[in-house]
Amino acid sequence: MSLATMNRTTTESDAGYENADPERTEYVDANLRRAYNEMLQEEVPDRFTDLLRQLREQDNAQ
Repeated sequence: MSLATMNRTTTESDAGYENADPERTEYVDANLRRAYNEMLQEEVPDRFTDLLRQLREQDNAQ
């Protein structure tokens, strides 16, 4: 799923919620946005940055 898709406001009909409670839908949407934004703020684990460094070193060696 692209970032543009994640940022797009989903309407009830887009998500298949034709009969959903609008208040509940907004509550779920707001919490999903909050969780996604919190995840974006997390740092990349050291093991991933180490792996990227190793891969760059291998590319440069070739």
